[in-house]
Amino acid sequence: MLNKIDNISAGSEYSKSTKPAGFGINAASAYNRRADIHDSVNISPALQFLNQVNWKLKEFKRVANEKLILNFIISNIEFRTTIDLENISLINALDFNLIKEENAAGSFPKIYIDLSSVIGEINYYSEPALLNFSSMNVFFRRVVGLETRRELNRSDSYIFEELLNGISNGVNNEFEQLNNQIFIFLDKLLNIKKENRIVKELEFNKAITIKSIKVVNA
Repeated sequence: MLNKIDNISAGSEYSKSTKPAGFGINAASAYNRRADIHDSVNISPALQFLNQVNWKLKEFKRVANEKLILNFIISNIEFRTTIDLENISLINALDFNLIKEENAAGSFPKIYIDLSSVIGEINYYSEPALLNFSSMNVFFRRVVGLETRRELNRSDSYIFEELLNGISNGVNNEFEQLNNQIFIFLDKLLNIKKENRIVKELEFNKAITIKSIKVVNA
């Protein structure tokens, strides 16, 4: 499926800027030079969609076994996920690595979060919407407020619950919309759709499961 798609990563032409590049006109030109016109990719609708939802794409590349890595920025949060294209309809959840730099009393700690988000029903006909991740940004600020010096993991689930108190519905909704946008993008790019399936949610019947949190002070 992706045999003709070369890596588009930090070393590619459009991403040499000091700022993360949007997937805009320059990106389209670089991408089209690398893709055969007879491929199964459809660049223009995919680019148009990313511009509509205001993703800032940092990395987009194929890896072994028909897996696709997506690395992008929304609302100053960096998201990274890997999608198994060969078994796309069997995917129940997406694993995300998140990075956010916060301004905390003049210091700029970086927060790293690993989480899983259950995939709900995909609406391929939904209107493109800008996501601001207001609830998730509250979560990042709460993490900084912990002033913890150690990495938190699954054994600290009670702390994760406290951090999500009052904002869990908002966070769940934000990732539900993000998952929807990811699969719309894949459909526009590769003309593949995920079959909607009834799935069991992750542990404790939560749509979002946080796996680890790490804060690195600059």
